[in-house]
Amino acid sequence: MPQVPQEPQMDELHKPLGNVEKKRPKRPWLLPAIGVIAIGLVAYASYLVIEARKDGRTIVAIDSNGSGNNGNGGEESSDTRGNRQQASTGTTPTGNNAIDEPFDLKKVKPLSPLDPLPGNPPENPGPSFKPKTVPAKRVSDWVPLPDLVEKSEFGPLPKISDGDVRPLDAYSQASGMTGANRVAIIVGGLGLSQTGTQSAIKNLPSSITLGFSPLGNSLQRWMQTARREGHEILLQLPMEPLGYPSINPGPRTLTSTATSGENLMNLRWALGRMTNYPLVMNYLGAGLTSKPEAMRPLLQEIRDRGLGYIDDGSASASTAVKLAGDLRLPHASGNIVIDSTRNAARMRANLQVLESLAKTRGFAIGTASAFDESVDVLNEWVKQAKERGIIIVPVSNLLNDYGR
Repeated sequence: MPQVPQEPQMDELHKPLGNVEKKRPKRPWLLPAIGVIAIGLVAYASYLVIEARKDGRTIVAIDSNGSGNNGNGGEESSDTRGNRQQASTGTTPTGNNAIDEPFDLKKVKPLSPLDPLPGNPPENPGPSFKPKTVPAKRVSDWVPLPDLVEKSEFGPLPKISDGDVRPLDAYSQASGMTGANRVAIIVGGLGLSQTGTQSAIKNLPSSITLGFSPLGNSLQRWMQTARREGHEILLQLPMEPLGYPSINPGPRTLTSTATSGENLMNLRWALGRMTNYPLVMNYLGAGLTSKPEAMRPLLQEIRDRGLGYIDDGSASASTAVKLAGDLRLPHASGNIVIDSTRNAARMRANLQVLESLAKTRGFAIGTASAFDESVDVLNEWVKQAKERGIIIVPVSNLLNDYGR
């Protein structure tokens, strides 16, 4: 590399007149002042983190030695990993989602104005799900009840029947289990991979709740198979993550920059992709769930259609749980992302924390994705946990239900 010519050094004798450098005054107080400011900023940032996590709702990952790592410990996070898994589909699927009888198409009802928030929302009493008795019109567990279907241009949308029966009442799975030490596990991402979906439905215990992506294929068929096996199911809603659109969950993602009308249309598209589900849950969404003005119309629509909402707990700044309480929307929140890293030892450590949490406060909710490693670890843990007095229940059993 050629040498860059250096300016000749000048001593005081050869410097041009008037160019004599002025000596800067010494400031002995400057470095200590900068240090004090830096310490103050670090302390304030720590305070904000502590305040954001005071409710203790979510533990994202636990190292194999049991210590929390607040994320991914340098590895790929579940948010990014799951994002890549689902976003890789690239296009809207066109699989066989036909239900047992055809539905006529018609426009859905016009968007209604937002309801006012109640003045004093009730305190969170813990799980209190009280499904209403469903009239004996059921053909099977996998054929939608006609009274709970709104025919629309988006497909069959869930609705509350004229007799005030919600899809949450009709399609949730009752475990018959009450008392302490209850744990719900949600395994999501189904419908995107045929082999992964088939393996999860076949190999996971029926007490585990299965989450389906609206971007998947043959969702109606997979729904029927899952419900025949006794699983409770839910629909995952793709929501704007941090880093969107560079990180993109796929077509029709619900975003914080879309209008309420655009988001509601995309929500209805997702809701019409499958039937017989009592609940919906966010997929990603840290960029949306922290924006209450964008989330509120979506949660109100979910409530008005008689569904329950699960916040997977992956975003510490999510406002969804508070909004759901304000709107009297049946809801629950995840506590631990079990497979935040696809490492069997860390998954087992996270499950130990989930089990301890259930024994401490009586119930806990864990979420995972339908990876082969996750399915294997969960199968092993469920068998062992039952021997330790842990009761595995469908996630609807742990809802805060303000509707009854």
